[in-house]
Amino acid sequence: MSSGDLAIRVRDLGKSYTLQHHRARATTMAEAVARGLRRALRGEPNTREVFWALRNVGFEAARGEVVAVIGPNGAGKSTLLKILSRISEPTCGQVDLFGRVGSLLEVGTGFHTELTGRENIFLNGVILGMRRREIQRQFDAIVEFSGVEKFLDTPVKRYSSGMYVRLAFAVAAHLQNDILLVDEVLAVGDNQFQRKCLGKMQDVATAGRTVIFVSHNMGLVSGLCSRAIVLEQGTVVQSGEVRACIDYYLGQRRTDEATFATGPLKYVSVRQHEQCLALVARYECDLPVSLPNFGFVISDAMGQQITGGNPRVFDVPPLQTPATKGTVNAVLRSPRLLDGTYRLSVWFGDSQVDFISHRDCLTFQISGMAPPRQLEGAGAVFPECEWSFGEE
Repeated sequence: MSSGDLAIRVRDLGKSYTLQHHRARATTMAEAVARGLRRALRGEPNTREVFWALRNVGFEAARGEVVAVIGPNGAGKSTLLKILSRISEPTCGQVDLFGRVGSLLEVGTGFHTELTGRENIFLNGVILGMRRREIQRQFDAIVEFSGVEKFLDTPVKRYSSGMYVRLAFAVAAHLQNDILLVDEVLAVGDNQFQRKCLGKMQDVATAGRTVIFVSHNMGLVSGLCSRAIVLEQGTVVQSGEVRACIDYYLGQRRTDEATFATGPLKYVSVRQHEQCLALVARYECDLPVSLPNFGFVISDAMGQQITGGNPRVFDVPPLQTPATKGTVNAVLRSPRLLDGTYRLSVWFGDSQVDFISHRDCLTFQISGMAPPRQLEGAGAVFPECEWSFGEE
């Protein structure tokens, strides 16, 4: 990639923090010195630990490219964006940014809660490095996109989280930055706003600006990004084509069973058998339940819901003797899931109400279920069809 096409270049980037493991912080200098002497005399080990949030991270992003950064919680995604935003300094390595940077890292970052929406547009624009004339030129478009015109002269402390993020994203996306950094803020908005944001970020990329997008929503990542980077424990473990990176990330996190620490639902598992799936849930309740209502939704790797069910929907009769604990078994014979990676969301309740829910509690893999001649792009399920031929 030529230097003229580059927007971001990261080389051997590292960020470390020193973790303290004292049981209690010393309140005076004398107490701190006394503790240090006691540890030295007793030969106690050092209570400090160096933690590397990022290590040996390197990548490049071209102008007009939309790059996703994905990975589990604690992988270093937000730390990376804070360094790119110049909020945090790296411990080692080099970051080269070729252009002006705008960032949307948290809901309402750069907003003053006592100021109105109108005042915060100008404040946030200045923080992002814009001149007042530039902000005025984009002001009407920002307000229209955010949809908060009615509340423009209301202090933002009275805004909902959704109004916050709509206004913040509108400011960051409309002001003329060369690089836009977005960290998992679209999860706050509703579906309509998410579609608007996707369209706007695509417009931003088409205009030659670069977007670095952090999200746990694989559907948004797949629909928006042209390339992806997978972070695990602060290092890049995969980069390249989006679908391959998503498959790698979900495959690394795949598990066929999940155990819950709280709530009546204690354990869930998925097992693949010939031509069917078996779901098992174990529950323990404070009071006896007559209908242990174990519900589930299966989604594909992109987060699109495919199928689901629960005993109430299928008119399963209640237990003759209500019980405080037991198991619920569900066997799915149809529809047949084609080969791929899937997510399971579950909830549990009785015949009247739901007690607890777990979204995407586990990720599982289906293999060997595809028909011999699987159609490319046919979807996630194999329909049971009856075919016949006749003559007109």
